[in-house]
Amino acid sequence: MDESHSGAPAAPANSRVDSPSSARDRRPRPSGDSLIAVAVTLVCSAIAWLRVPETARETIWAEDGRVFLWDVFFSPAWSTLLRTYDGYVHLVPRLVAEAVVLTVPPAGYALAVSAVSCVLVGCTAGLVYVCASTLTGSRWIRLGFASITVLVPSVALEVLGNLANLHWFALWLMPWLLFHRPASRLASIGFGAVALACSLTEIQTAFFLPLALWRWRERSGWAVRVALLFGVTFQLLGAADRPERTPPLPPVGDFIAGFLVNAVMTPWWGSAHTITWSVRVLGWGAAAMCLIPSVAAFVLVLRRGDRVQRLAAVVFPLASGVVWCAALYFSRPEADWSRPDAESVRELPVLRYAVVPSMYLMAGIVLACTVLRWRPLSRAITAALAVPLALVVVTSFVPVTVRSAGPTWPPESTRGREQCLEDDSAAYVDVPITPHGWTSRVPCDVLEGSAPAEAP
Repeated sequence: MDESHSGAPAAPANSRVDSPSSARDRRPRPSGDSLIAVAVTLVCSAIAWLRVPETARETIWAEDGRVFLWDVFFSPAWSTLLRTYDGYVHLVPRLVAEAVVLTVPPAGYALAVSAVSCVLVGCTAGLVYVCASTLTGSRWIRLGFASITVLVPSVALEVLGNLANLHWFALWLMPWLLFHRPASRLASIGFGAVALACSLTEIQTAFFLPLALWRWRERSGWAVRVALLFGVTFQLLGAADRPERTPPLPPVGDFIAGFLVNAVMTPWWGSAHTITWSVRVLGWGAAAMCLIPSVAAFVLVLRRGDRVQRLAAVVFPLASGVVWCAALYFSRPEADWSRPDAESVRELPVLRYAVVPSMYLMAGIVLACTVLRWRPLSRAITAALAVPLALVVVTSFVPVTVRSAGPTWPPESTRGREQCLEDDSAAYVDVPITPHGWTSRVPCDVLEGSAPAEAP
């Protein structure tokens, strides 16, 4: 079926127009494309690792120690994979926790968790590169889509290098899996397995069930659709255990202002400090300026894109807003996004919920590159937009995070082992982790290198 936009004006013979519909008919050579995908995975894994502060790599973060590792310590091997926490299934974090405890010495848990988490983020970028072939035949633009995975400023705050936040990357990957057309039955099964892992890790993948109805007759996408439906159904069965939230629902203004600060402004301004300064000086006009490229990209793709690109142009910003609103509705963080005055020292908060909404908005901007006619004016505009984005990436590459202050796991686990040796009657010790006040309960048998103990 010809999916090109028949109403789009024809390109001059000497223009460099990306023609995704024809590019999909001329699929990239599998060998070369596979090598690039592997390279993307390796490079993005390294970038993710480098963006985590050195001290943070040796910390155990929140639920990583309090839930995932703790449950492995006091449970039979591989029995925790589908156990719910807070009403949700977290398959991939629990799988990694099981593997780390079985294969790594106790003092190396933190580094192992950080490393595996960064590799999984790199794998996500590699899969985005592969799946983006459905939207464009340009490898450069596909590299742009993949780089979003590790380069948005907010991803380095508390999201990279831990298990508790891997679910955001599952959410980022899901629409790409649904857009993709696998080239073979084996590839279809493989992408279906990835979709199942994503949906059993992040319940918010349910937002993309309507997208699963698109091209539902094509057999190449059945595995991904069925996997998504199964995983979401399983998640919803466990969601009944989710505790009721007692904080009041944020006002509508917080949903809007929080979205502007977290999703719209972070790619252009980077840190909460610079965002707050811009709002103090320019008012909410600073957010409107950051929104212009996304709106322009949306209009451009709707006018010039083919049917698949136009669908993506709608899905990305819509998903950005829905994911942000869902995060605020269910989590209800204590945050104040009212405009600070000139005398205030309060900064507008940038939360981890900013990561995926900002990724989707940036994907919409990169998507516009697929329909640009690369003339001098369009090149100048693209360069003008790329410069501030690149500056933000450089200046916010390794931010100071909560984990930067420790405590680091190796010395704390060593102290825990010494406590066990000093007290023969102790069955376990509570080892401090990040953030301050959190602990992970570790059996003395684990710290001493023998069989795990029974749950206390």
